[in-house]
Amino acid sequence: MHNNPDVIGLSKLIQKVPDFIEAKPQLEQYMTPVDIATFMLLNAFAEGDFKQEVVDFGCGTGRLAIGAAFLGAEVSAIDIDNEAMNIGKKYAEKKDLAIKWMEMPIQNWNRKIDTVIMNPPFGAQRPGADREFIQKALEVARKVWTIHLSDSSKFIDRFVEDNGGKIVACWEMEMELKRTMKHHSRESKKVKAILYHLASLI
Repeated sequence: MHNNPDVIGLSKLIQKVPDFIEAKPQLEQYMTPVDIATFMLLNAFAEGDFKQEVVDFGCGTGRLAIGAAFLGAEVSAIDIDNEAMNIGKKYAEKKDLAIKWMEMPIQNWNRKIDTVIMNPPFGAQRPGADREFIQKALEVARKVWTIHLSDSSKFIDRFVEDNGGKIVACWEMEMELKRTMKHHSRESKKVKAILYHLASLI
């Protein structure tokens, strides 16, 4: 575990994580913007949340998992899209970063861990998808770092409390989503999102 993280090195590393070859609309796949990923990872590191096992739920091509591994965490990355994970796995291996990549639904993870990091589906394609991620993360981890749309904040706040969690801190951010789906009409769009730092009380 690094005492003083290499901020520039982290940003450069995760910026070069390859994108999805062809994003799957039903999985709401898009890359976590570099600025938000960097902010999340550095704050989680500063809070001491990378001292034990970290799991990236719905890792995609692994931007968050790779960043956490660079900061010295013991990382597992989970997704149901093996094609996306293979992209991240090849990049991580090239950078000599040890990550356990597992193709499985997050519901299949039942072991207690220290920290979950995730950028889950917003629930636009499959209503309730975001809830499944929050619920599972609070069930298995002591600390959770997660990103959600600002429009969902009132619901998310209540859902976290109802599922044995509390909000330690949150930050509202502007998130630029680049065009990844064929049905998207614009090259990118900006949405307001909230980064949550949660603690499980279960």
